[in-house]
Amino acid sequence: MQRCRELGLAAARAVLDPAAPRPEYAGLYAVSGVSRAPSVDPGVFNMTFARNGAFIHLGAGDGEVWWSAQIADPAEPDRTGVTDAEWLRRTADLYRHESVPSAVIAATTRLHPTVIMHAVDPVSTWHNDRIVLIGDAAHPVGAGQGASMAIEDALTLAATLRTTPAIPDALAAYDARRRPRIIKLLGAADDNRDAKKAGPVKRSLQAAVMRVFVPLFYEKATAWLYDHDPGVLT
Repeated sequence: MQRCRELGLAAARAVLDPAAPRPEYAGLYAVSGVSRAPSVDPGVFNMTFARNGAFIHLGAGDGEVWWSAQIADPAEPDRTGVTDAEWLRRTADLYRHESVPSAVIAATTRLHPTVIMHAVDPVSTWHNDRIVLIGDAAHPVGAGQGASMAIEDALTLAATLRTTPAIPDALAAYDARRRPRIIKLLGAADDNRDAKKAGPVKRSLQAAVMRVFVPLFYEKATAWLYDHDPGVLT
């Protein structure tokens, strides 16, 4: 299903620009599942920068834990014929050095299909005089912001179409309003992927910096993303 979606988005971009970039393996894949671990506080998002990537888990209540191991690997894994038991064994082995991820993985009750993460170079053509791309079709940003950016796109597009009489001018205005924010977010997404693929020295440095940065500066540093107001349609 994921691959079909990626091919569909690539086809949509190609309608506007046959030379549009195509998705490439980003050096990460995700094995995700559900566990029973009552000791995990519900509603708290946890991330561990581990030796082989990032491990995310969230207590969903009633002892259920949703988890995702984002595994760094320069070679795209072959998923053909790999059973859930084998994916779980591999993942447990990769995170055996981290106590919390190991405990969550060990308590797994079911797995989701393994997902290959892709990245796309910046898409230069978002529209012509009659067609406009929004959301992941125009800018697959990653960083957990795909749905948010698609909603912002839709609001901005609706506003420009309402206030600008000519459709080609409205689409150009939409592009001009959205592109700077998307470019900034694409840079943040690249940084996020790099952090998850860091080697042992860089990972240790990141951990030291985050102990200071997160409590003192994180909220202010990310205000441009989370405090953004796309406006209200009237």
